[in-house]
Amino acid sequence: MKNIERFIRYAKIDTQADDKSKTVPSTLKQKDLSILLVKELKELGLSDAYMDEFGIVYAHLPGVGDKIGFNSHVDTALEVTNTHCQPRIVEKWDGNDIKLNDKYILSSKQFPDLARHIGKDLVVTNGETLLGADDKAGIAIIMSALEYFHKNSDVKHKSISVAFTCDEEIGMGAAHFDLKKMDADYAVTIDGSFIDCIDFENFNAAAAKIFIRGVAVHPGEGKNSLINAILVLHELISGLPAKETPFDAGPNDGYWHINSLNGSSESAELEMILRDFDDDNLQNRIALLYEIVDSLKTKYPKIYIEIKVNKQYENMRPYVEKDPRPIELAKKCLLKNGITPRSTKIRGGTDGATFSKMGLVTPNLGTGSYNHHGRFEYMVVQEFEKMIAVVIDMMRA
Repeated sequence: MKNIERFIRYAKIDTQADDKSKTVPSTLKQKDLSILLVKELKELGLSDAYMDEFGIVYAHLPGVGDKIGFNSHVDTALEVTNTHCQPRIVEKWDGNDIKLNDKYILSSKQFPDLARHIGKDLVVTNGETLLGADDKAGIAIIMSALEYFHKNSDVKHKSISVAFTCDEEIGMGAAHFDLKKMDADYAVTIDGSFIDCIDFENFNAAAAKIFIRGVAVHPGEGKNSLINAILVLHELISGLPAKETPFDAGPNDGYWHINSLNGSSESAELEMILRDFDDDNLQNRIALLYEIVDSLKTKYPKIYIEIKVNKQYENMRPYVEKDPRPIELAKKCLLKNGITPRSTKIRGGTDGATFSKMGLVTPNLGTGSYNHHGRFEYMVVQEFEKMIAVVIDMMRA
C-alpha cells in the first residue's frame, strides 16, 4: 500500500470526539479506526496488538537496544465535522487558489504559509469537513514506518512500542493511558505541523466554568430588582485583561479564551480556558478570575455565582529536560534526512505532556500537515513522506 493511500483511508473514517459525552471514549466511532489499526498492526508483525476497554491501542515489536515508544491519537477536533471526509490530492500545486467547493477556497492570501509549498503535492478537503491529518497523519507515519521493517526483516530495529489514544482533542487522551502497557524507555508523539520542529514545551492549561443565577423579574417591574445573569457575565468578561486574548497573544504569551456562553437573563453559564507557559502566570490568571467573581458577589449579593476551575495539563519541559534521549535521537534523524531541527513552543497541549509527567518522557514531532481543526486543513505529501523516513531512522537499532 502506498503511504498516502493509507492516510487517505484513515482520514475517511469518522472519529470526531464529543466533549459533551459521558462515555469513554466520548464517541464509539473512534473505535472503528482503533479496531482497524489492531488488525493492521498484527499483519505487520506486532502480534500482541490489542484495543483496551478505553479504545486505546497498544502494540509491541521486539527488537534490540532501547525500548522506544510512538504515539498518535485517533480522534479529530470538534470545530468542524469529520463525517463524510473526502480528501483529494492537488498534484504539483501551482500557487493559485485551490477551490475546495463553491463556498470555500484555500488561498495563500488567507494562509501565507501555504506559499512555501508551491510545486508540492497537497492533500486537501472538499470544504465540508476537516481533513483529520491531526492526527491521522501521525498514525499513518508510524504505520508506514512499521511496514518498512515488516518488508525488510533483515534491518535491525529497536524494541518498538505503539500507543494510539482516543479523545486527545478534548483533553482526555492520557486519562486512561497505562505506562506498563506502553512499556517504553522514552517516546515521541507524532502530532504536529512543521517537520523540522522538536516540541518539548507546551502550555500549562486550566478550564473554568462559571454559573450565574440572577434575579428574574418582569422587565416592566425590574427597577432596582431585576439582575440580568448575562449582563453580570458581561461584567466578568470586561474585568479580564483586554489584550490577553488569543487574538493579541504572541508566540510566548498565554491567554484567556471563552469557548461558550449560554443562558438567559435568569441564569447563564460561561466556559473558558486559561493558558500560559509559566505555571505561576497561569495561577495568577486563575486568581484574577476568582477575584472578579468575589467582587461580583459583593456587588450583587442577591445573585448566586458558582465557579469551578480544573487543571488540564502541564508544561512538559521540566520533565523532558531530565531525559534528553528522545530529543537527541530526533535531532540526529532529522539531520540525517536533510532537515535542520529547531524547537518551538506548542501553543496547545499534547498527550506527551501528560505522559512526561507520568514518567515517560515524550516530546512531539510534526507531520507536514497544517491549518488543523478546520475545513482549510491540508497536508504536504512530500513532508509526510519525509517524516516516515525520519521515524524509520528513529526505530533503527
